Amino acid sequence: MSRSLPSLNALKAFEAAARHVSFTAAAGELNVSHAAISRHIRELEDWLGTKLFVRTGRGVELTERGKSYVADITRSFDLISSATDSISARRRRRRQQLVVSVEPSFAALWLVPRLGRFTAAHPECDLVLDSADRLADFARNEADAGIRYGMGSWRNVASDLLVKTGITPVCSPAMLRGGKPLTPASLQPSLLLQEESRRYWKEWLEEAGFADRIAPEGPTLNGHLTIPAAEAGQGFALADEIIAGDALVGGRLVRPFVIAVRKYGYYFVRDAARKETKAMAAFRTWLKGEIEQTADAVARIASSLAVEKAPSKPRSSRAR
Repeated sequence: MSRSLPSLNALKAFEAAARHVSFTAAAGELNVSHAAISRHIRELEDWLGTKLFVRTGRGVELTERGKSYVADITRSFDLISSATDSISARRRRRRQQLVVSVEPSFAALWLVPRLGRFTAAHPECDLVLDSADRLADFARNEADAGIRYGMGSWRNVASDLLVKTGITPVCSPAMLRGGKPLTPASLQPSLLLQEESRRYWKEWLEEAGFADRIAPEGPTLNGHLTIPAAEAGQGFALADEIIAGDALVGGRLVRPFVIAVRKYGYYFVRDAARKETKAMAAFRTWLKGEIEQTADAVARIASSLAVEKAPSKPRSSRAR
């Protein structure tokens, strides 16, 4: 059966330009000039007899027909890629690169010490960490996937919950020695280490019932520095149980209170418009298993803390 098809190069140019919503980005991906992308798009529009893009003052936008067409074209390219991978020995030998966007604090304090286990289990994956405070723009191919902390509501992003985690103060064991029992009311404002985003201390103090009486006055540090500062006895860091997990399990930090804010979690995220690759799925599955182990270990510590903090039952008047 003969097929009436436009130029494959024109289809590749259109699919890349539509995915990036940028002729310049498509040219970079396909290693051709901007003019070549424009020419291919014009040829495809002439062949189809319809407009796929409209030019605006800020670049280009897909027409409604363009949006409908690219969805089918992308699925078709994905199918061709999958079929090729299944029989290509050369592709099977090639390592698959996976660029993951992650916050510096999570990368430094939790993820990096565990990466050897992932690379040992998945030698076919070439993992690249993009450690930055900004959120990666998946539509612009800034990363293949990411690990984000929050409530799971991000636009145009597919998010899989890895673990829910609580935010609570942590400190060096030395901070609790030789003094009166610590209560939220006795926290010294100058010892409350702050991050640039200060809403978390406010939320915890509200949970503890002291937001109107205590205002943190400690030094402001980048997120990945508050835990080392707390370990060094510089004050109380407010941390989630995963980032502080290794230090808590190792005894380098303790949590003086059972009170925690529990509305955030860690999520594995990717572009909602693109399907999950094998490398993404492998990393997500490994990541979830590792992070659940940390959560379970920290939960055991929290349980013992709750028992220690629980008030003793009053003795019966008949007891002797």
